[in-house]
Parts: sequence; structure tokens; C-alpha cells
Amino acid sequence: MANRSARLVRLGGGPGQQEIELGDLTTVGRQPTNTLQIVDRLVSKEHAVFSRKPGSNAYVLRDLDSRNGTYCNDVLVEGSMTLGDGDTVRIGSTSWRYVAPEEPVAQAPAAAPPVEEEPPASIHATVQLDLLRDFAPAELVADVTTLKLDYEKLRLAYTLSGDLHALKDIESMVDKILGRIFEWLPVDRGVVMMIDSSMKGDYEVVDRLKNFAVRVRPGVGWEGTTEEVRVPSSILRQAVGRREAVLSTDARMDARFSGQSVVLQGIRSSMTVPLIANERVLGVLHVDSLISTGLFTEKDLSALGAVARQASIGIDNVLMQRKIREETAARESLSRMLSPNLVDQIVSGELPMEKGGSLRRVSVLFSDVRGFTNLTERTPPAEMVAMMNDYFERVTNAVFKHQGTLDKYIGDAVMALWGAPVASDEDEARAVHCAIEMQQIVNDFNEEREARGEVPIGVGIGIATGQLIAGYMGSTQTLSYTVLGRGVNLSARLCGMAGPGEVLLAPATWEHVQDKVDVEVLDPIKLKGIIDMVAPRRVVRWRG
Repeated sequence: MANRSARLVRLGGGPGQQEIELGDLTTVGRQPTNTLQIVDRLVSKEHAVFSRKPGSNAYVLRDLDSRNGTYCNDVLVEGSMTLGDGDTVRIGSTSWRYVAPEEPVAQAPAAAPPVEEEPPASIHATVQLDLLRDFAPAELVADVTTLKLDYEKLRLAYTLSGDLHALKDIESMVDKILGRIFEWLPVDRGVVMMIDSSMKGDYEVVDRLKNFAVRVRPGVGWEGTTEEVRVPSSILRQAVGRREAVLSTDARMDARFSGQSVVLQGIRSSMTVPLIANERVLGVLHVDSLISTGLFTEKDLSALGAVARQASIGIDNVLMQRKIREETAARESLSRMLSPNLVDQIVSGELPMEKGGSLRRVSVLFSDVRGFTNLTERTPPAEMVAMMNDYFERVTNAVFKHQGTLDKYIGDAVMALWGAPVASDEDEARAVHCAIEMQQIVNDFNEEREARGEVPIGVGIGIATGQLIAGYMGSTQTLSYTVLGRGVNLSARLCGMAGPGEVLLAPATWEHVQDKVDVEVLDPIKLKGIIDMVAPRRVVRWRG
């Protein structure tokens, strides 16, 4: 008596097939081409596959990305799972009990070549990227087919490595990759999609994938433009979400191609592989045929996976080099006006920096050398330049030390900001503390000059706080970050009336530091360009 084979027994009675014997590969779906056809609107055209593990009596159930899912013991099947005797499988409105084989299926002799059954045209394959990457040790390679497949992957990787080595931009790389694919495989169309990094917010990775390069083989009857070449989103989700290489031998019958784009574009066979580097999805490589079904095999999918890996490495290297160049340029630009620690935080993304114009609360510091014109007339040019460079170096270090932004040098004057482009609750206090330290720096500077027999200098400082317009301003050729508004003018006027060694504060600034500094309140005064009378505060000392 023959051993009992594995089978499915329908539960609940009713019309339809009550029991089905499982072969090595049993397909289930709404289409009549399936081994088990289930006419149910909840069942996809190609819904699920039961397959026997080679050399084993165990069966594996795999869901084919069906619209309504496949359930085993009321648990959604994600990918595939091994069945146990008595498991209940629900497909659409129908439930089936899995009955395991009575006896193990005998393995074929090791010397006999495996007999491969041609699956129906609508059957597809998905291969984990790890399976495409691994090379078995030589002593474990038992057949010529595996050896040839590994050789082909190595050949493709080696050839592409030589192609991509000298290319420094992604456009040239992608063009070379598509060209090689059209040489190696009988594809009609090739598409490389890349992540659109400009899209911010809660976008899915699939939604951010945009066509980066498209190639169509001449004479295939494709009447659309390259911009109209689209990859079905269901395939993209599987390739990107599960990081799988996806093969479809007949896209029209493939349940995953649920939209109309497949029919409209005439896709027959297709392969899709994600571009991944350092665990990060960069994009997708997709090829298809508009002529033949069953055109691609898993060997072709493996070869395309080798191309995708090499492409991912090349593209990632270019992106990394581009990022380094951009960060270097950003550091050079930011380091001219921000302290090194703020530059590090902004470049790393830890500290956001607004690049557009905005209204911000900013404290503005102006410092100016007293009697500068007379000093220039009595000092040789070379000595004057050396002195000012030394002075600017010292006071700029003080600005950076207290987390300020250097706005600009104006002749002998220094303009610094607190609150733009980076704001803090301590902006006013840091500005005042910096001004006091700058006067001490000038004192130390003068002691050195007097020791050399040189004339000392005097510096006046003014600080004002208010709502200012901040942003990048200038011409299309030269832009600089600065602020505009009443506070800038007020700070400059206070600086102008400050004597050598003095720091004058506007009332709004003093309100935020009155518990930190001792001041002397001066009489209200009318300043040029300022409508209201202003009562400056002269800083006496920083408390403590």
C-alpha cells in the first residue's frame, strides 16, 4: 500500500473541492492556472504556495503578498512558515486542515541529478539578499551549476568594479550600470530609482523613490517616454520593505501587480533588486521585458543582485565623498562666524539652523576702537595691519568662547550676535559677559603694547536686544548671514557714545541681566535714528 501523501482537507463542508493532495509545488489562487483554484473575491489571482522542502517530508506555506493575507492557526503568515500536522490554513473564506505525510519522502540518490519542474508562468520568486551574497566554500560546491553561478557573479562584480572605479559622479555610474545590464541580460527596459532626499516629513521610503535613470531598448514597441516608465508600488514595497530581490515570470498574472500600470505598459517578465549599502536603502534597480513571459530565471536574479551590490558600493562611495565635501564647505563657511562647538553640532545635525529669513530675538554687540583715524595716521601701514589682526583675533576668540556669532568686521569695528542663527535663554547674559571679557582683553593687549613702547588703544562697546530680521542677505554672487532692525542701529549708537573701556547696555538687554551685573544708570538721551529717548546702563562689574 502506498504511503499517504500530504494533503489539505477542507473544513466546514459546502461546495468545492473537499480534499487535495499536495505535490512538490501546489499553487493556490483565483486564476484557473493554479493547482488549487478558489473562486472567492477575497482570494488573489496568485494567493499562496505550498512547497515541499527538498529531501524532507516537511511542507512550507508561503503567502504571495496577497491582498487579504493567508492565515495559519488564525495568525497572519508573513513571508513563509513550516506547517505542522493538523494546522488550520485560512485562505479567503475557506479553511483547510493540513495533514502531514504518513511516512517521510525518500530522498533521491545523491548521484542522480535533481529533476526540476517548470512552474506555472504566474509563479514568482523572492530571494533574500543574503542568499545572493554568499559564496560557499569550494569543498561544499557539489554541482557545476552552482559553480557557474558563482563564477558569473564574480565576473559581473569584477567587470563593474573596473567600470566604476574611475567614475566620480552617480549619473555616469548609473548610465554605465544600465549599459552593462543591457549587454548581459535580454531586458527591454531598465530603471534606477533613488531616494529623493529633498522630501521631508513622514514619507514612506517607497514614496520617496524617484526615477533617476531609465533606458529602453530600441524597437521593443514601447510608445511612451522614459518619464512614463513606472515600477508597481507593490513590488517596490516588497523589494525595499523586505529587502528582497523580486522575480516575476509573468507580471500580468502576478498578484503583486495589482494596479493598471502593468497592463498599460505591457510588462511580461521583471526583476527588481534594492540598492543597499551599510544597511541603508539607496534606491532600487528594476528591469523588465515587454515581449516574453518566463524570460528571467533565479540565476538571472542572482546576477542582477551582484550588479546591484557593486552599484550600491559605488553610489555610496560617491554620496560619502559628496557629503564630506559639503560638510567641509559648511564648516569653512560656519567657522568664520560661529564657535567650533556650534559648528560641530550644526554639521552633525544635532543643532538645527534656519536658512531662510525669520524674525528672531537677537542681542547685538558693537565694539569700536577709539581714535582709530588718528592712530592710522601715526602708525606705519604694516604695523597697523599687524596690530588690527592681533586685536581681531583676540576679541573674536572671546565671541566664540561665549557662544556668539561673528557677523562682520567693519573697519576697526566688530559686530557680533547672540540669538542668531542659534538661540539660547542665556543670549543676553553671554553677550554682556563677553563684552566685559573683551575689555579685559584690551587691557592685557595694551600692557603688551606699552611694554614694547607702542601706543595703547581704547575700545567702546554697546549692546542692544530686540526683534530683528535674520537671514542670508546680499547679491547672487555674495551672500552673508546678518540681521536688520532697530536693535542693530541702537547697538551701534550706544557703541559710539561709549568711552574707552566702557560697556553700555540698552534697557531691554539690562532687563535680562540685572541680577548678574552691577550698572550705573545714565540720563536718558536722544540717539540719532532712534525715535524714543534711551537711558543707557553703564556696566560696572559682573557680580561674583
